[in-house]
Amino acid sequence: MSRSFGIAAINGTSVRLHWTFLLFLGLIAASAFMSMGLSAARDIMLLIILMFACIVLHEFGHISVARKFGIETPEVVLLPIGGLAKLKRIPNEPEKELAIAIAGPVVNFVLFGLLVLLLGRWPNWQALSELAEGKINLIEQLAIFNLVVGVFNLLPAFPMDGGRILRALLAFALPHSKATSIATRIGQLLAVGLGLAALLMGNLLLAAIGVFIFLAATTEERIGRIRDAIGGLPVAQVMVTGHPLFSETDPISCALDEILHTDSDEFPVLTSGGELLGFLLRSDVIRHAGDAGAQKTAGEIMRTDIPVVPMHYRAEKAADLISGGAPIVGVTDRRGGFAGIVNWRNLLDAMEIDSAIARRSQQLDKRTSL
Repeated sequence: MSRSFGIAAINGTSVRLHWTFLLFLGLIAASAFMSMGLSAARDIMLLIILMFACIVLHEFGHISVARKFGIETPEVVLLPIGGLAKLKRIPNEPEKELAIAIAGPVVNFVLFGLLVLLLGRWPNWQALSELAEGKINLIEQLAIFNLVVGVFNLLPAFPMDGGRILRALLAFALPHSKATSIATRIGQLLAVGLGLAALLMGNLLLAAIGVFIFLAATTEERIGRIRDAIGGLPVAQVMVTGHPLFSETDPISCALDEILHTDSDEFPVLTSGGELLGFLLRSDVIRHAGDAGAQKTAGEIMRTDIPVVPMHYRAEKAADLISGGAPIVGVTDRRGGFAGIVNWRNLLDAMEIDSAIARRSQQLDKRTSL
């Protein structure tokens, strides 16, 4: 994710902080310091850091189960509203999705149980209101936090854990696409209700969570429609071809010219024999041109972490990689040479074409029935 930086790597998964997370911590620290003093501000910051450590454990609950199914997770990003584990793909098998989705809340409930045992009694909910007075009881407040996070994540608001659990349960009886559609609609309705309630209460953070859930549910629905549109097609039938090609010794000024005069945002970098070395992305080219002039070479700034699939792979594989965070997916031919690119834009085009054909077919069916 852009504008985030890594703080740790655990079993091949990078833990990253988004810049808004640091802004959030800074605002909380400044507010606590001005209203309650240095000691209270320090204690509150410690509590918040421990809360987000619990969120990281929640995400690694998902990651650990996903890894058992052969699904890798390159990174976890911490945001002010929680964590985001970027699984490379979400399995179509409902039993696998159910196991992955439920693992996160289970971690929170286990942490809650352990903290209650450590506390020696059931936590007092009044401990939450004491936070406003600068009174910190780490164990009690962390226990309540884990219980709230576990229960909140079970709400059937797709793509939260509860929404994924709902989709998995529906998918045992319905086609995956239908289950996704139902789960995303419920998620959008709950997000709207949450946002309206938050505005009435004047809770901006809760309103932001409602907006995030709504947008995420919309994106998930779109990804589901894309998967339906490309079906079992090979990636060769959805890839884009005709991109300007570069060698690793070409100056990036050449890429700047292509950005001005074509609608391409991605540029393959090839060997003299046509083998794919990496990609130049529009944002990288412009940033490096501003930082160090346009005389840097393509080989110096090209991205080598872009996933690549052979052209006979199912197009769903490319869609999974892009929905998992890849900016584009490269495609190679049977000899390993560059063949084309799959990006978010042409996946959306495939979805729109499929929708248009479906609407036309429905219109013809109606006319025939008349």
